[in-house]
Order: sequence, then C-alpha cells, then structure tokens
Amino acid sequence: MTTLQPVEFIIAVPDGEITDLRNRLSSTRWPRAWPDPAWTAGTDVGVLARLVDYWADGFDWRGHERRLNAEPQRIATVGSQKVHFLDVRADDPTGLPLILTNGWPSTFAEMIPLAHRLAALGHDVVVPSLPGFTFSDQPTEVPTHELWHRLMTGLGHRRYVAHGGDLGAGVTSRLGASHPEAVAGIHLMAVMAAADHGDLSAAEEAYLSGIEAWKRDGGAYQHQQQTRPLTLAYGLSDSPVGLLAWILEKYRAWSDCGGDVSSRWSDDEILVQASLYWFTNTIGTSFRPYFDHLAHPLPRPVMGDVPTAVAAFPYDIAVPPREYAERTYRVVRYTRFDRGGHFAPHEEPESLARDLHEFATTLAA
Repeated sequence: MTTLQPVEFIIAVPDGEITDLRNRLSSTRWPRAWPDPAWTAGTDVGVLARLVDYWADGFDWRGHERRLNAEPQRIATVGSQKVHFLDVRADDPTGLPLILTNGWPSTFAEMIPLAHRLAALGHDVVVPSLPGFTFSDQPTEVPTHELWHRLMTGLGHRRYVAHGGDLGAGVTSRLGASHPEAVAGIHLMAVMAAADHGDLSAAEEAYLSGIEAWKRDGGAYQHQQQTRPLTLAYGLSDSPVGLLAWILEKYRAWSDCGGDVSSRWSDDEILVQASLYWFTNTIGTSFRPYFDHLAHPLPRPVMGDVPTAVAAFPYDIAVPPREYAERTYRVVRYTRFDRGGHFAPHEEPESLARDLHEFATTLAA
C-alpha cells in the first residue's frame, strides 16, 4: 500500500477572471424570444436573466471562496494523476470511513452538508472531485474506481464504505466489485441496468417504461454529451450564460422543487456550482464520463456478495424497485424516501446521512 502525502488546497481565483466573468455576463447576447410558456422548450428566460443579473452584480464570489477554503480541501497525486478532495475527519471516529461520489452536474461543494453530518455521526469522510471536474485532473487510463481505492488506502483507510448517485453510483458499484476485500459495503442512489430482464414484476415494468420515457423527453443532454461533447463544450466554455442555462434546467427538472427551483436552491447555491465550473473551465471535461463510457466501455462488473444499500428518492431521474436492484446486487437494505431527488445530498442531507450511517453501522459489527 502506497501512503499518500496530500497537500492543502486553497481556491484563489485571480481578480481578472472575476472581472472577465462579469463583463461577459453584462454583454450577453440573448436569443430572440419564443412564444412557448416557461420551461416547455428549455430553460426559462425570466429565471435565467434574474440569476445572470445577480451573478454579474451582487454575487459575492470572494465570500463563497472563503467559505469553501474553510473546508479541509486537499490535493493528492495518485499515480500520475492529481485528485482534489475534501478530507472531513470525525472528532471521535467510531464508524467506518466513507467515500462519497457525486454525479453530474454536481460538484464536491454539493456534498459538504452530507459530509459534515456523517462526520458528526463518527465517520471520517472523503469527497473526491471526479476526474475532469473542478480541481481534479482529467481522466487517464486508470479507471476512476481504481483511483478512489488508491486514494482511500493511501490515506490509511483499509476498510471503508462507498456511496454514490448518478455517475457516482457507477463508480461506487465498480469500486465494490473490484475491491471487496476493502469495501465493506456500497450505498447507492441509482443502480446499473440488469443483465436479465426476464419475468419482470409490474413495478419493474413501470420503472423501465419510466426510463424510456425520460430518455425520450429529457435525455437529449446525455446523447449530446456521449456523442459530440466537444461541439457543446465550445459554447459553454465561452458563455457563462450558456453554462448556467445548461445546468439550471437539470437542477429544476431533477429535484423535488415542484417546478420552482428556488424552493430547493438559493440563487447563491446555484451560482456557486456554475462558478466552480466556470473558473476551472471544466464544464467540457465534465462530459468525459459520458463520452468515455460509450467510446471506451469497461467490462460489466460482477457485483458478487458486496452488501448493498439502495436509497430511493422519489424525484430522482428513476426510482428502481427493490426487486430490480436485486437482479444485480446483494441488497441488504432498501429505503424509499418521501422527499428528495437527484441532488439528495443537498436536498435531504439529514435523511441521507442517517440512512448511510445506519447501513455502515451494520457493516462494522
């Protein structure tokens, strides 16, 4: 086992980049208006324009930068790759260590409320930034789940629990399958497609039909990011308004907000996410997992006997029934929540922390 020597990481955006962002926002060329009602054809111009005005004049990036820098941010060189992560330590580490992996279009910042709640429950928590997201290097030939294992063992965590949603659920699944000697269990907000679709229950048929409907009605972003991500990246890397519009639509559509994104997200919370992508110029590289999954697919993992918990939030993209998850995983815990969606670490951090802690506690026995 290689011991890592992580170093403290401080975010320090140059003044000139903040000025450039504000100038770009102030000189936005808006598209000609459509007659369609708000959100039916894409991001609503009224909500977007309000956020853009605030981003250009009033949004205090320096204040948010100081808040983020108060978190235990680190950079570690894992092999040849730099990985940015939060290293949140418990005052009294009585539980198994945890590694939390976000999805898209999230960042490490979205996981902070969950990480601190878990630390208060006795867990050391590692929150790495996915390769190509914010401050981590782009992906290399080393799969992300292998980077995560090297990171955890290099930090001295010989046995740990892994959690993930969306892209993070795939990373977490592969991590558990590849290293059952170290991964005590995995906690998922999404599951892999089953290899066997025979003799489906009514709930499973409804689940799969829902996925197909979602692909038809809301999956265009995924197809673009899988097939022609660079074409999209040019525009979003040059226009902060384009970047914000691209991710804002997802924060509304995939959260338990009832159509009003401000009921779950403050303007500042949304703009912190957009600013992290903008200042690091990583919105384009955040598409890499989509493209790489299609262009360079990894072999399907065999999950074996790794204990698995599924946390099902009602407003996520898809909510797998237990019997469907059991086609692939050894499900030992299944929790269906009444609230929350794709961004549950932000939307429902208290409930999610409790579920993850209770699962990890059973594994520590």
